[in-house]
Amino acid sequence: MKKLFSQIQGKPVFSRDTRAPVARAFDLILDPANGTLVALSVHPSAANVVGMRDILSWYPEIVMRDTDSIVEPSEVIRIQEVLNHQYAPLMGNLVVTESGTVLGRVYDYLFDLDAGIMLKFMVAKTFLGLINFGERIFSAKDIIRMEPDRIIVKDDMTVLEVQPEMLGA
Repeated sequence: MKKLFSQIQGKPVFSRDTRAPVARAFDLILDPANGTLVALSVHPSAANVVGMRDILSWYPEIVMRDTDSIVEPSEVIRIQEVLNHQYAPLMGNLVVTESGTVLGRVYDYLFDLDAGIMLKFMVAKTFLGLINFGERIFSAKDIIRMEPDRIIVKDDMTVLEVQPEMLGA
């Protein structure tokens, strides 16, 4: 299943054992080395997370195994390693080419939740931080590396201008 981050952020997270909302989705934590999802942050500063193998369903609601699935990142080695190695949230991160051309900032991204990988990310420049312009969609394959303060992409990538129908995941 493919979903935009904007369709996940802020959604309640249910526990299979209680069938009641026990948390709220704040961020998806991905490994910057390979773009794979490692956890769902259920706290604004990633102080509490749910590992990907504990998420049973993403649609129509986010359902995790049980309330014990919410843990501190230090309890899961892989999650802690990702957070320790210069992790930065993808949303709002600056996107630049290898040659240093600023393309804008990430305003949304598309994931294949079944495979646990990022597929595309949407970038736009902003005017006064309020109005997006020059919106583009990039393939995750165009990423050379992800740093805490920027995402560096290939100079010769294929760029798609954003069309409204492209955002419906």
